[in-house]
This record gives sequence, structure tokens and C-alpha cells, in this order.
Amino acid sequence: MDEADQVTSSKPKFRLIQLTLNKLAALYYATDEVLQDAALLESLASDAFVQEMAFKLDDAIYNGDGSGKPLGVLNANALVSVTKETGQAATTIEYENIAKMYSRLWARSRSNAVWYANQDIIPQILTMSLAVGTGGVPVYLPANGAAGRPFDTLMGLPIIFNEFSASLGTVGDIALLDLSQYFIAEKGGIQTAQSIHLRFDYNEQVFRWVYRIDGQPAWNTALTPFKGTNTQSPYIVVATRS
Repeated sequence: MDEADQVTSSKPKFRLIQLTLNKLAALYYATDEVLQDAALLESLASDAFVQEMAFKLDDAIYNGDGSGKPLGVLNANALVSVTKETGQAATTIEYENIAKMYSRLWARSRSNAVWYANQDIIPQILTMSLAVGTGGVPVYLPANGAAGRPFDTLMGLPIIFNEFSASLGTVGDIALLDLSQYFIAEKGGIQTAQSIHLRFDYNEQVFRWVYRIDGQPAWNTALTPFKGTNTQSPYIVVATRS
């Protein structure tokens, strides 16, 4: 703009995101005799239940349908699903799938993005190759080959193997996600309580854990870039290969 020209105003558009706290709860019964005889049982059970609640939350953030639980990224309106390759065999992952997923990741997400994958895909990654003429070259080579632990990275980004990703060949068996683009609301952390009254006549004590939380993807639609033809998103998967 030229000197002394009036600045043109604009009004950015916002959408309303409503997060309603849902309740994730666990209940555990233990007899007085068990608690007396197994000194570490109470602390071990507490650790186990907290870990399981963390797993249930991870699963909801990944797969949740939003009904009584967080809306997972796999059900996000902004999810980008990369099509499989022509002639690609069922229950496989090819280098071209990975390259295309990486190319559809929103550029600003590259510093935060992480691969999440089912452990069943490990053989696919370790034997992945890129066709060159009539032969091919491997694309995932750890520094020490089979002698050392492979780097848990793919395209330079961390890869986390887990139990909540889908089975090999199904949407979500591997996903490239930037979870900084996911909103979470929680209140008070995990609340614990203990009672001897609920089953007093059974000589049992009851332990309870409650966590109030909700979440949903920050993006409502994939981004059409200022220049370019392919939409981009912080949530990328590859289509079913079955």
C-alpha cells in the first residue's frame, strides 16, 4: 500500500468448538486379606489402572467416535486419506504410501508430527524398497544393519508403535499426526477414592479412579494451499489395502 492509504480491514471467521467433559472411570475390589498379605498390591493396582486409563484415552484420541468420549483424529473432518498404489497387494505398506503421506502433511506440522503405527507393520518397514530400473534399493536402513536396534524414525520423524492403531492393511494401521493440532479439556486430573463401606459385609475395600476429559481435532477441514493442488492436514492416513 502507498503512504497515507487507508488500511483495508478484514474479519477472520471462527467456529464454535464445544468440549463437554466425559467421565473415564475404573473400579477395583480387593479383600482385606489380600491387602494385608500383599503389601505392594495397592500401589501396583493403582499404577496398572492409571496406565490402562491412559491407554483408553490414547485410543479415544486416535479412534474415538465422539459419543461419550473424545472425537478421534481418524474421525476428523480434516483427515486426509492417501490412496493406495495401482496394483498394490493387500495388507502391505509401500514406500510410495509413506512418501505421499509425508507430502500431504501440513508444512508447519513437520516439527511436531509423529508416526503412529501398529507393530504388525514392522516387517513391512524393514523390507521396504524403492524400485530403480529392474531392481530396487532399501529405504529403511539402520546404521548397524541387523546388528543394532533400528532407528525408530521414518522420514526423519519419530515412529511410535502401539496397540490402538488398526491392523495391517486397514485405515489407521499407520498415521502421520501432529497432535499439537488437537484440543483437550480436562478438569482436576485423575481423582482417586477408597471406601470400606460399599462392600463392608464382604470384607472388601473398593478403589475408584475417575478422569473427566474431552477432546477433538482443532481442524474442521483440510487445507487447500495458497499454491498447489493437493490438500494438506495435520492428520494423514493411507486408504485400506485389502
